[in-house]
Amino acid sequence: MPDVIDFAVRPRFSDRASLTVDDGVVRIEDGTYRAEFPARAAETPDLTRLAHGVPPQQLLSEVGGWLGCGEREARAAVQRLFSTGLLVDPDAARQEHVPGAYVACRLLDVFRRRFPAAVRDAPLLRALAEGPNPGLALGFLVETYFVVRSARWSSEPVFRHDMTGAQRAALEDFRDSESGHGELLLSGFAFAGLDVDVLRRAPEAVETMAYSHAYGAFAWQGVAQFAAALVLPEVPAPRSGGTRSGDDVLDLLARDHGVPDRLIKVFRAHEDDDVEGDHAGLPALLLSEERHLTPAVVEHLFVVLRQMIDLYRGHLDAVHRRYARWTPDAAAARLPDNAFRV
Repeated sequence: MPDVIDFAVRPRFSDRASLTVDDGVVRIEDGTYRAEFPARAAETPDLTRLAHGVPPQQLLSEVGGWLGCGEREARAAVQRLFSTGLLVDPDAARQEHVPGAYVACRLLDVFRRRFPAAVRDAPLLRALAEGPNPGLALGFLVETYFVVRSARWSSEPVFRHDMTGAQRAALEDFRDSESGHGELLLSGFAFAGLDVDVLRRAPEAVETMAYSHAYGAFAWQGVAQFAAALVLPEVPAPRSGGTRSGDDVLDLLARDHGVPDRLIKVFRAHEDDDVEGDHAGLPALLLSEERHLTPAVVEHLFVVLRQMIDLYRGHLDAVHRRYARWTPDAAAARLPDNAFRV
C-alpha cells in the first residue's frame, strides 16, 4: 500500500468508529473492522481529540507513543487504519484535486464492505454449499477460465494512455503474467475428462462476457479507471458463507464436489502467480501515481467499482443457470446452452 499518510491533510477517525481505552489497550472498531494498540499513557480524551482530526505528524507521534515504537512502525499502523476505513481524510473530498493513494484506500474499503453483501445470497454459492454437484462445480471453473482467457486482450487498451514509468512497468508485468494464465487453466480440464479444444472455442455465458469485457472497456477510459476495475479480481475479499474455517472455494470444490485434484492444482498455480506478482497491490500502486484526480473522476471510480461488483454477481448467477443441471460428458461436443436459457 502506498504511503497515504504523505497525502493526508488532517486525518481523523471515521464517524462509524468507536474508540475506547480498556485494560491498557486502545480499541478502534466500527462493526466491520477492529484494531488494537497497547495504550501506554493514552486516555479517552486523547482519542476524542484525535477523532476530530490532527495533522499527520501529530497522529504518527500519538500512535508511536501508544506502541512505544519509531515513526516507521507507526506509519505501518496508520496505513492499516487508512486501508480499513477506520481512519479517513475528510478534507480530501473538498480539494480541487484528490491524491490517488487516498482514493485507493477508500476504494479498497468500499469493496471489502460491499462485496460480501453483494454475493451472499447468490444461488450459485448456496447451491455449492448444499451438497455435491460436480457439473455446477466444474461449470464454475469453466466460466472462470473464460474470464481469465480474455485477459490477454482486455488489458491492452490501457497502454494507449499517457502514464508514469512505474505504472507502465507494473502494467506490463501484469499483462505478461495474465496473458499465459488462460492456457494454464485450460490445460487442467483434461484431468476432468473435458476436451480442451472444445473449451478453447466455446462461448462464455452472456453475463460472463459482459463481466470480462468490462475490463477492456474501463481500460479504454484511463489508467485510474482500469485500476478501479482491477480491485475486484485482484484484491482478496472477505470470504462468503459456505466454506469451513481455513477453506476457500477451491477447497470446497475439491472436498464436496469431486473436482479432480490436478485441476485444482492448476487453479492454485494461477493464484500463486498472482500472489508472487503482488497483483493485490496493483490497483493501489497504479492509483498512487495519480496525484491530482478531480472530484468528478474520483466519483466515477467508485461507480466503476460498483459496476464491477454488479457484473460479477451477474456472472455468478449465469453460472448457476447454465450449469445447475449439467452432467459433464467427455463425449459431448459442447457445453450447455447459454445462460439466458433454462
